[in-house]
Amino acid sequence: MASLRRYLPALSVVTYLAMPSVCLAEDPGQTKCTATGAEIAGLMEKTKLNAVMNYAGPDSEYKSDGDPDTLEIVFLAKQKGAVGHVSDDGEVIFLYGDVRDKEQQNLITLAFCLRAVARRGLTTRSSGL
Repeated sequence: MASLRRYLPALSVVTYLAMPSVCLAEDPGQTKCTATGAEIAGLMEKTKLNAVMNYAGPDSEYKSDGDPDTLEIVFLAKQKGAVGHVSDDGEVIFLYGDVRDKEQQNLITLAFCLRAVARRGLTTRSSGL
């Protein structure tokens, strides 16, 4: 876990610089993520990374820490037919077996997009707009 935290700032800069102003999910069935680079960069600056190693249960039963300032990456054993994915709220990334860097990067980018859009909705509702 400590090694992942050490690399988060560098990862954040690389992700931000490589990211267009809006993010697209890899899955063509998903819609465009409308988060801007500035919204995502702001989240990256304050997000803590929490790695959960060798989680043995099904991803559907994983209990998030509930902290909106934490991005959790859950590492699971390789399972036939299972693919890495991001929770609907963007707070948890599930990775199965050995995952390629590009897949990890895509999932991290998607997670930040989802998180930024969710926070935009909360800000709009709380401001009365």
